[in-house]
Amino acid sequence: MKRIIWIIGLIFVAAGTVALTSSLLKNTEADEIDHSTHNHESHRPGEVVMSDWCKEHLVPESECTQCNPSLIEEFKASGDWCAGHDLPESHCRLCNPEIVFPQEEQIYVAEISSDWCAEHSVPESECTKCNPSLIEEFKASGDWCAGHGLPESHCRLCNPEIVFPQEKLVQIQRPEIPDEGVEVSLFFRPNQDVCATNDALIQFASPLTAEKTGITTYRVVSAKQESTTKAPAEVLFDENSTSVISSTVKSLVSRWLISPGDIVEKNDPIAILQSPEMAELQAKYLSAAAELEVQKQELERIESLRAKNLTTLSEYERRNALYKKARAELTGLRGRLLSSGMNNQDIDRLLDSGSVSKEFIFKASASGLIAQRIAQVGELLEDGQPLALLTNPSSLWIEAHLTEDQINRVSMGQNLVFSSDDGTLNRSSGKIIWISPYLDPHSRTGIVRASVSHAATNLRAGDFGTALIMETSNNELALVPKDAVQWEGCCNVVFVKEAADRFRPRKVAITDGPDSYYQVTQGLSAGEEIVVNGSFLLKTELKKTSIGAGCCGIEPVG
Repeated sequence: MKRIIWIIGLIFVAAGTVALTSSLLKNTEADEIDHSTHNHESHRPGEVVMSDWCKEHLVPESECTQCNPSLIEEFKASGDWCAGHDLPESHCRLCNPEIVFPQEEQIYVAEISSDWCAEHSVPESECTKCNPSLIEEFKASGDWCAGHGLPESHCRLCNPEIVFPQEKLVQIQRPEIPDEGVEVSLFFRPNQDVCATNDALIQFASPLTAEKTGITTYRVVSAKQESTTKAPAEVLFDENSTSVISSTVKSLVSRWLISPGDIVEKNDPIAILQSPEMAELQAKYLSAAAELEVQKQELERIESLRAKNLTTLSEYERRNALYKKARAELTGLRGRLLSSGMNNQDIDRLLDSGSVSKEFIFKASASGLIAQRIAQVGELLEDGQPLALLTNPSSLWIEAHLTEDQINRVSMGQNLVFSSDDGTLNRSSGKIIWISPYLDPHSRTGIVRASVSHAATNLRAGDFGTALIMETSNNELALVPKDAVQWEGCCNVVFVKEAADRFRPRKVAITDGPDSYYQVTQGLSAGEEIVVNGSFLLKTELKKTSIGAGCCGIEPVG
């Protein structure tokens, strides 16, 4: 009996030991879990803690001295205090308006990232394709591109430099894709090889049902392929219509009478020059004029004697030769005075007055625009050294800098359209008159020059902008209305009519075309019939999140 009681006691003692051990293990595990949880909730260095943000004062909550005045002394002790505004210097936006906290950047990113239409690559809140009700508002504000049916501020065809803040975020957040020779287009996204569009078919319940949906079709036509080359460009004066104004005597610029940009007529005063050589040249001219008069009178006397046979023929010929020599010398000196800057009226006045001067007014030899004043006031110029540049303001060049592959695709006589960087919608056009036979060794670009035939009202030499060169090849491509093409999430598709109640989506590769048409480079042939009005309705049937089977009697099969 005692042995049984002893055994039972041992069993109870063992059970108690196990329970105690289990309890200790649980407490230990709990401590480890708490410690692990604490470690998990701790923040890594450099991590932006969005919960640490004071929305009222727009600073980190843990540093907000307005919510936690006890922090003030700590900031003052560290020398980080703006006494003028009672804020830490690192928080004072009045003194440091460039301050941006990491939390603000995260809030900004979150806000603008949510406002993005991935299908049309514009902010969702401004997308006129998804929200047609916005169209009138854009038109009323004057922000509308009638040629492409988009707000001008969204039209990348007219303004290829458009970049929305959301796009920069997408580029940052998008995983890097290795460049394997794939050309990226700003306007037309590439199709996926395999997607839900493959082998899809949209079948209406009946031809009558299809007719009730308002679907209209278009028979595809073909046209010669067109493409556009874009390159940076600059407007220049036509060098063939530009001339250098200079004097043929050594002179000093005493005073300018015109400014760059002034329009001058022939014989208008340009500058007042001083030249000892001019005084000497004028004196020679007066002397030559007097000599010519003497020789003229002597020749007339000899001719009178010759008529009476009172002199010999040789004497007459000698006097005639002397007269011609004096006349030639006078003509040469008159030409030198004209090339020096005087005009015929100035020379006639010189003959009448008979006085010479080292100071003279330099006159314009032709009409035009003063493109540049080269000489400085007080500068002594050698004979022939340029004073200024005179050009024809209505004769301009556009020089575009094309890459090696671009310049190989252009030819003489092609049209070039220039769009200035000034933000206006004005366009100037011309024809290509010269293509550089060599490339710049540093930039690896070549110059293509066009003569402006139609200039915008504000086109000026020195303007920078973008040149667009239209290229037409002998290859014929299908043309389709832009409303017929739908982006269904991964591919550009059109809907080909196979029967009155059956339509098949077809992937197409597109590029920009004339007016309201796309050029189809792959996937469609001329003569096929495609849906225009109603293509958006058919697109929704391809998307699982769309209106679903049965709407309007449409039932996708296949």
